[in-house]
Amino acid sequence: MKALILLAFFFTTQAFSNSVEGNVIDKANSQITQTTLDNGLKIIIKIDHRAPVFISQLWYRVGASDEKRPLTGISHMLEHMMFKGTQAYKVGEFSRIIAKNGGKDNAFTSKDYTAYYQKMHISKLELAIKMEADRMRNLTFSVRELDKERKVVLEERRMRVDDNPNAKVYENLRLISFADEGAYHAPVIGFQEDIEAYQLRDLRQWYERFYAPNNATLVVVGDVDAQKVITLVKQYFGSYTANNKISNLEDSPSIAQYQQTRSLKLKAELPLSVFAFHVPSLKTATNKAQAYQLEMLAYVLDNGLSKNLIRNEKIASAIGVGYRLYDKHNTLFSLSFVPADGIDNQVVIDAIKAQVDEMINHPELLQGELDRTKAQLEASFIFEQDQISTQSYYLGMLSTVGLGADKMFEYVDKMNKISAKDLSIVAKMYLDFSQVNTVELIPQGMQ
Repeated sequence: MKALILLAFFFTTQAFSNSVEGNVIDKANSQITQTTLDNGLKIIIKIDHRAPVFISQLWYRVGASDEKRPLTGISHMLEHMMFKGTQAYKVGEFSRIIAKNGGKDNAFTSKDYTAYYQKMHISKLELAIKMEADRMRNLTFSVRELDKERKVVLEERRMRVDDNPNAKVYENLRLISFADEGAYHAPVIGFQEDIEAYQLRDLRQWYERFYAPNNATLVVVGDVDAQKVITLVKQYFGSYTANNKISNLEDSPSIAQYQQTRSLKLKAELPLSVFAFHVPSLKTATNKAQAYQLEMLAYVLDNGLSKNLIRNEKIASAIGVGYRLYDKHNTLFSLSFVPADGIDNQVVIDAIKAQVDEMINHPELLQGELDRTKAQLEASFIFEQDQISTQSYYLGMLSTVGLGADKMFEYVDKMNKISAKDLSIVAKMYLDFSQVNTVELIPQGMQ
């Protein structure tokens, strides 16, 4: 089932300008401040005084969508190497110091970004900013450490993808849906043969190309003083020079492929079928309202299919509907199912098509599910306001993909304005089964 997105914690649209240093966005209570240093480093600060803690996240605008063969997965590999020491800190010392001071740290790489974070007591704010600034510029590169991390990443790929039949299905769905010269074709972790072939110079060049202040956003959320944060960031990041070549780098869009099918015979216990339709994201949509409508369609269709195909007709044992509203490029709207024991795939496919046709032709039948979904979303957002990690994630992610953090405050309002007729129109426009890409998992049995 499509999980409720953990997003906003305010429901009224608020002004959020990309203005000069120290501009207070939420002027009523001075909760959010945004500024940009002279070297291009963006800073977003969200005040939350409920506990004496903070989370600091440094986001880089680079991910798997920027990679081409033979360097797929190199953003993820560099993420690993960022913990392998600088001129000031030995291998592994970064995380040991954070832990010694009662904090937690980690990192993550996605298709459109790479981010690093520390969550600590407020008294350790300077330590976190100082150490993160150090590894933006002073990372040391060692063949020995690269070889170690290469083995780690290869094992990670084996466990998460190669030995995971469902993950292989979705990897193949991207391979057939996007051309190999465009974004979103390659997996975030990379292809095995590329991982095995990285040279140290490849990592160093990637680091020097993308890890620059004008390609980064620092987000700090918690019990902080905004001016103190800005002063510390200036102190530790301010002397770094911008990479003027960043603005000249070409941004490869996703390149769609249609009517592609693939069958995978793998050791698995259950079959799985996935359909994918090419759709715009909020970033790429000409009509921005349609992107939110696709988001709502995913929720409503997921709930409806689960109710009818799993609980009522009992022809499926699992249903999934997915859409990524905030992707940087055109993306996929996916439908997946596991047929119930003894049920042929075509029976489920016909039932899915029938329900989509009903949504298109009888939007009035959607109103009840639409109202329930809106209430669920709003309740989920209220609950999620307790998490400074969620707040910082969406502030950083939205800024990094180029939408602007103000989109965080528009979400619930945009979703609440969607009508059943809107869902009917957007379903007819994009859920065209004559243009769908399909991957089917055929189980070969498990020992």
